[in-house]
Amino acid sequence: MSHVKGKRMLHDGLRYGIAWMALLLVFALSGCGSGQDSLKKVRLQEVTHSIFYAPQYVALSKGYFKDEGLDVELVDGKGGDKVTTALLSGEADIILVGAEMAVFVNAQDPVDPIRVFARLTQRDGSFLVSREPMPNFNWEDLRGKAYLAQRKGGMPDTIAQYVLRKHGLEPGKDIEYLQHIDYANLAPAFVSGTGDIVQLFEPFASQIELEGKGYVVASLGAESGKVLYTSYMTRESTIQKDRDMLVAFTRAIAKGQDFVQKASTEEIYEAIKDQFPEIEKRVLLTIIDRLKEQDVWGHDPTAPQEDYLTSLKLIEEAGHLEKKLPYDQVVDPTIATDAMKRLK
Repeated sequence: MSHVKGKRMLHDGLRYGIAWMALLLVFALSGCGSGQDSLKKVRLQEVTHSIFYAPQYVALSKGYFKDEGLDVELVDGKGGDKVTTALLSGEADIILVGAEMAVFVNAQDPVDPIRVFARLTQRDGSFLVSREPMPNFNWEDLRGKAYLAQRKGGMPDTIAQYVLRKHGLEPGKDIEYLQHIDYANLAPAFVSGTGDIVQLFEPFASQIELEGKGYVVASLGAESGKVLYTSYMTRESTIQKDRDMLVAFTRAIAKGQDFVQKASTEEIYEAIKDQFPEIEKRVLLTIIDRLKEQDVWGHDPTAPQEDYLTSLKLIEEAGHLEKKLPYDQVVDPTIATDAMKRLK
């Protein structure tokens, strides 16, 4: 073999070797991207973006959904009616909203009913904020006051009516029960002078108090007890065709719930702070403390039948129940049960 021919063969070998290595690198890089691409996309709409839903944001920030093979796209649906419409129209795979929405929809006998398959919160998370200090608060002190209430027919409204009647106050008779202002404008309306007392969720309650424009005097959740509150629901057709996804989703939520039960206030803050960049740290810490103290978050995602029956009773007493549906027409408990089994 000549010296020139040998050099040519060596050159060709190096060229082919480099080309082969480049091809391998392309495959390797493609493989790196396939991890995200292989995740199943899930469209989730929440009724509002609230610290009340901390376990969900923990599941996002800690990667619990990704661990389950899911890429969750979270959208603030800005209202119970809107997120429910998104689910029914196919714009969302899962919604997080008050469980009463499943009762109201299924009472109309839809072709593709919706089902609660996991519960996120187990108590009402709203607080009463008074315009004046009420250091020794008594519910009787509300008699004759103007009460700025939540949306008519929703669980916060249902809970409020139950608690007021429990303490001998009839809404609209013993107190002025105002429901003409939408959720987003309740806090501004109160600060501008509407009502003597307002029922608010966080962060609005703590922000008003820390700004010296009101005083948190009571917790609705502490007074009402456990109910089937903010829950995850989907269409019956989704359960039939994509049950494994729902079990995996619920398992991630269970991990988030377990985290907030065991973690310190500071640890929860670190896990969810990026979801609320507009809220300063001291406010977030105050809110987390309040919610932990009131035990608002479900300890697991199961939706007990007794809590569903309690919710039905309260909805009926508030005059919003069209049809008393049995548990199995609203809730599918098997998804959360399977999710919890696979956690062990």
